Amino acid sequence: MSASLINPPADTANPPHYVLTLQELAQVCQCATNVLAKAFDKHALYHLPGGKLGIPPLLVRAYLQSRGVNYSFLIVAHVNLRGGVAKTTSTVALATRAAQYGFKTCILDLDSLGAASLAFDSLAGSGDPVFHDLWRQPQPHVSTALKRLDEFLYLLPSSLDNGLLDSELRDPLQQREAVFRVCQALQESGFDLVVIDCPPALGAGVISTLCAADAIVIPAAGDLFSFSGLEATLREIQHICQTFNLELPDVRVLPIRYQEHEKISTASLRRLQEEYADYLLPLQIRSSTLFDQALEMRQSVFANTRKSTAREDYDQYARILLGIDAACQSLVPPNN
Repeated sequence: MSASLINPPADTANPPHYVLTLQELAQVCQCATNVLAKAFDKHALYHLPGGKLGIPPLLVRAYLQSRGVNYSFLIVAHVNLRGGVAKTTSTVALATRAAQYGFKTCILDLDSLGAASLAFDSLAGSGDPVFHDLWRQPQPHVSTALKRLDEFLYLLPSSLDNGLLDSELRDPLQQREAVFRVCQALQESGFDLVVIDCPPALGAGVISTLCAADAIVIPAAGDLFSFSGLEATLREIQHICQTFNLELPDVRVLPIRYQEHEKISTASLRRLQEEYADYLLPLQIRSSTLFDQALEMRQSVFANTRKSTAREDYDQYARILLGIDAACQSLVPPNN
């Protein structure tokens, strides 16, 4: 279906917070911007600062589907049993970029400290339901518990109540099914993607996440503690899948805080390439102060269209993980 056949949004004068530009989509699809512009009704596009044109997520979705991108339901979890390895940063970046690419996305915050919720200034308030309140009977309550962050982007926030999961998810069947049930309810509510931010410990919520996830991404920096967490996480994934008689999910290692001109950083990358080649994603997330700046502003690095290594790296991560690059690079760019 051609993107131009979809009805334009009602108010193009007020773009969503997270929106893909025409120039960005042209680069992804390896075609000229003026050629790509012909696929869209110009009145359906947003006018952004700097003279750029923004494409509503629904139109991006239709166009990418025409290029072969698969929007089948997907559960992605960022897990590392060590803390401080950019799990939340990766969750926020992937979710916001996926929403820009037309994936209706929900962030599921399982950390009782609510790091992902805090990143959007959306911690659960007193009386607001969180995962702990929903897992037994997620339908029909999950949709009312969500916080709308932007067009195509939602959050199931966290609170200290999620810390009670270890005492409540004792039964192995409950551990296996709890996260899956909530994700299934989200799928039934029309979501394409659930991105889970996990606490840095092997609690019941993390075990349940490992049972439910289609893809598990382990962010890993180059320090000794990060390697220890990576090794422990890989062991536990294998152990849990054996215990519950599950197939191994797609496990990926995401190198973070890479600094090309530092010997320690390049040596760590070589170690990852040598010891974890079967899991390693073909990119590195370079160090950048923009991640801390975005957190201070309670937003993602994709909240604006300014070029940066932070945006470039996490955009590449999202495109690889979501199959966008594979679909677009397998086709000759359209010339209509």
